Amino acid sequence: MANGGNLARVASIEMDECDPRLANCHIEVACDVDNPLVGARGAAAVFGPQKGATPEMVEELEQGLQNYARVLQQQTEINVCQMAGGGAAGGMGIAAAVFLNADIKPGIEIVLNAVNLAQAVQGAALVITGEGRIDSQTAGGKAPLGVASVAKQFNVPVIGIAGVLGDGVEVVHQYGIDAVFSILPRLAPLAEVLASGETNLFNSARNIACAIKIGQGIKN
Repeated sequence: MANGGNLARVASIEMDECDPRLANCHIEVACDVDNPLVGARGAAAVFGPQKGATPEMVEELEQGLQNYARVLQQQTEINVCQMAGGGAAGGMGIAAAVFLNADIKPGIEIVLNAVNLAQAVQGAALVITGEGRIDSQTAGGKAPLGVASVAKQFNVPVIGIAGVLGDGVEVVHQYGIDAVFSILPRLAPLAEVLASGETNLFNSARNIACAIKIGQGIKN
């Protein structure tokens, strides 16, 4: 059965059946995080708890991924353990790099180039960005940090809006997000939070706009 628990049992990987046409293809994989496959910032340690894994499950998965990495490294001579983005999607990043010979790139970099955000930001008075949860992981290559990095090239202030602010959220200030706000007015069951998301976002945006307007009228 294919599951994370069986990664510790992997002894070798049959790679002869890879489509030979891949040798003539250039593949880019967009990753929204830069976490490596294993270790303190690896797939198991960071994303396991987010998906409901217990500490025991996280340790079991980490050991499995460590074994998987050893097998990959032995067969390919590629240093897979600390490759940026290798831990994305539970290790799909490293699989794409090894089996598809793909280049792993920050997803936000690809998107920002495609939409030419730099041109849009030039001359802006303010940039507002956001995601469902802003926390320490946001600094690991998530979209708001990519947006902020472009805004800071033009000295444009940045506000981040999120459904919830999590542990370590203060780290984002080091990467160009000047202020962060949660749209939740109070703690509530998940179903209620999801149902009132649009209203909460509207009310939060209105309050932020009012605060900015008040600030513009304050004399130094």
